[in-house]
Amino acid sequence: MTETANVTKQPKISAIWIIPLVALLVGLWMLYQYQANVGPTIYIKMPHAEGIIAGKTEIKVRSVKIGQIDAIRLSDSQDSVIARAQIDKNYDSLLTEDAKIWVVKPRIDETGISGMSTLLSGVYLEFAPGESKKLKERFALQDEPALIGKDVQGGRFQLLSYNAEVLEVSTGIFFKNYKIGQIETATFDWKNQAMKYGIFINEPYQNLITLNSIFWVNAGIEIDLSADGINISTGSLSKLLKGGISVGLPEQQAPGDIAQNGHNFSLSQSYKEALEERFYDFDYYIIDFEQSIRGLRPGAPVEYRGTRIGTVVEAPANIIVNGKPAHFKNHNTAVPVLIKVEYGRLYHDSAAAKEFWQSSLTGWIKNGMRASLKPGNLLTGAVYVDFDIYPDAPKAHLAKLAQYDVFPSISSGITVLADQVSDVLNKVNDLKIEDSLAQMQATFSDYQSLANEMRELLSQPDTQNLPGDFNRNFDKMTKSMEQFEVTMRQFDKTMASYQAGSEFHHQLQQTLLEFKRLSEEIQPLTRGLNEQPNMFIFDKALPADPKPRKQ
Repeated sequence: MTETANVTKQPKISAIWIIPLVALLVGLWMLYQYQANVGPTIYIKMPHAEGIIAGKTEIKVRSVKIGQIDAIRLSDSQDSVIARAQIDKNYDSLLTEDAKIWVVKPRIDETGISGMSTLLSGVYLEFAPGESKKLKERFALQDEPALIGKDVQGGRFQLLSYNAEVLEVSTGIFFKNYKIGQIETATFDWKNQAMKYGIFINEPYQNLITLNSIFWVNAGIEIDLSADGINISTGSLSKLLKGGISVGLPEQQAPGDIAQNGHNFSLSQSYKEALEERFYDFDYYIIDFEQSIRGLRPGAPVEYRGTRIGTVVEAPANIIVNGKPAHFKNHNTAVPVLIKVEYGRLYHDSAAAKEFWQSSLTGWIKNGMRASLKPGNLLTGAVYVDFDIYPDAPKAHLAKLAQYDVFPSISSGITVLADQVSDVLNKVNDLKIEDSLAQMQATFSDYQSLANEMRELLSQPDTQNLPGDFNRNFDKMTKSMEQFEVTMRQFDKTMASYQAGSEFHHQLQQTLLEFKRLSEEIQPLTRGLNEQPNMFIFDKALPADPKPRKQ
């Protein structure tokens, strides 16, 4: 009997595949969970990776871990290090574009000792979130820690320094020796060759910063030499070691309007220089001097009868006229000097001072106001520009050179003294003393002849027989004539001493000759003093000996 075969279909997929499928689903779920929980990745550029360890170095905010360095590599240019870090997703909002990051390690500065805990645990990165709403993923590591947190209230201002010493970040800002802030940033502007400082003033002291505030470097030690002796004063230890910046107001000035955040101020090397550099409202003038300007330097004062009204800017002035320097001209030997009249020096209201100066200047020049050079310091040979009224000065007016007004000048100092001495000697030489003496001698001879005739007249008998009263009058006249004769003889002797060949005449001639020689000898001295005002103290620089030319 034939049996029928039962044919059944087997499943195409074996049940054994359920296990890997479940494993795949679990893996996908775990991957999803990982991706869902992982935070953003950031990249930190740093000059080197000293102390940074991948998988260990943490990133913290206020000592709370927010991420960790997971990879370190060299940059493509191989001049820096790129560290990759994973940030917890709960803190992704902290990654603002103005955030700051730095390495926390042991430090010793004026604020004390910090970061000592990292000696055992190793360094970590401190992250300081900013205030911007825009996020980013690439950061640059700072060399120094951020000094001011975003939760600290106060004001930020900018200082610009051209000649003051370079100061470090965290240097203190002091008001009447009390610390009210510090330097937050310091950068060098290579284009303008100036230091730029960002400073932070703690609340409420930012209200002390007004538009007329001045800033200067305080070295921590001040030495004052005066008639009372030597006075040395020092500040705090940190101020002595690291220095600081002082802020204040010029003497006898009331505070102005409070400065707004970001306002720019100038930083000076000293309080004295700060007082000189605080004037921003000024006008430029050119002064043409018909004499040597040796000893006149930029920064020298411009004064009016002892009161400073401006500053020398350039000596000589670097002005190009028709393609040539203005201090080398064919038709004029004058040397131009550029000055600025600073109206804040004339009056605390610079706008009112400017209006007064500009409206009165023409009248002052008409009345004889002129600029001249005056010696300021015999030790250094420094000179300054002085304005004064010279009623006998030649008429002048404001001229133009390039874009500047040209203020009239007059020679002064040793040059004028030499000219006056020379004029006196010329006048003395022009006097006709011998002719005058001859005329006086002739007159005295006539008087003597008259006296002899009167004596003969009175001695005649007819004159003696005149009436008594008349005779007595003649006696008195005779005595008067005798006294007159004695006087005339004495006068004749005196005048004889003035005649040519007399001793007095010889002495007078010798004196005039010596005076003339003195005038000739003083001319090189005056030229030397004009060229080098301090030649009485320092040897005059002599020109090099000429060298013979080769045949």
